[in-house]
Amino acid sequence: MKILTFVIPAYNSESFLHKCLDSMLVPELLDRLEILVVNDGSTDRTAEIAEGYCARYPDTVRLISQENKGHGGALNTGCAAAAGKYLKVVDADDWVETKNLPELIRLLEGCGSDVVLTHYHTIDIGTGEIKNWRSFPEVFGKAYTFGEIMSDWRSFDWSLTFHGITYRREFYQKHGQPLLEHVFYEDHQYATFPCCHAGSVTPFDLFFYDYRIGDVNQSVSNANQLKRIGHTEQVIRRMTEQYLPLPETDGKRYAAMKIQGLVLSYLTTALLVHPDRKEGRRLAATLMKDIKAAAPEVYALAKPKYSAFRVMNRVHMSKRGWEQILHSGLYNAICGNHDFE
Repeated sequence: MKILTFVIPAYNSESFLHKCLDSMLVPELLDRLEILVVNDGSTDRTAEIAEGYCARYPDTVRLISQENKGHGGALNTGCAAAAGKYLKVVDADDWVETKNLPELIRLLEGCGSDVVLTHYHTIDIGTGEIKNWRSFPEVFGKAYTFGEIMSDWRSFDWSLTFHGITYRREFYQKHGQPLLEHVFYEDHQYATFPCCHAGSVTPFDLFFYDYRIGDVNQSVSNANQLKRIGHTEQVIRRMTEQYLPLPETDGKRYAAMKIQGLVLSYLTTALLVHPDRKEGRRLAATLMKDIKAAAPEVYALAKPKYSAFRVMNRVHMSKRGWEQILHSGLYNAICGNHDFE
């Protein structure tokens, strides 16, 4: 029985795909793994590399090729085709902790929760810095409700992300909604819907995902976040549309928190990165006005940071300056944030 399906969206990933796939191919686990490489219209050797793995591991690795639909379109295809008990998306330029894969499979075999959380690392390819990102529940391996999670949000929030989430496959295929195609940052949709419908969420004390950062070509670089600020806005508006009809549950509170997180990312780019400070204020004001009208709960969550960012914008504070405050010991002590190390 296939316990875990890895979905790998791959676009022009010839430089990274070997490392990603090799990290998953533990010989004694091949009968319990399904690896789906979704070649999203690549023009390099991505498909050829994947075909080589399919030939060597015909019962484990499968290639799905499609015309380019963007990261979201590749996830839509791969998640729909998954057949394992659980599914996890791993970007082609990232990899997993091979040594921890046997333990994860063992844990998933005995788990029935809709959502599983694991820890992850960020690895800065420029500096070599490795950071730990994790959850801090009172008990690992326990199935939590969203009521319990929302009452202790800071203990869970950093694992409730694209990199930390593993979905029960039947749950995702039943409740998942199509992700936006041809835009960046739709991974926020993935970590919000259908997660907000989960009846149970189980965190495991295991580092599993290795997230490669520090590449100027990545969507999370300052230059690309500014260039694609319209993509962020598009995802916010789509997520707001998905949020509005949700029943008034703790899951809806979770969705509001996740949308607020992306709104804050937009505000950071508009107010602290945009070189035209006045234009940045205009963009931020327009979005916040629309959010206030459509989803006042989300607006209320984002308003305090919005007010602070506007002041920072006026005094010409940069995003780097804000990040130095954000990661200072004093700030985290005041906010009650956990120490990741």
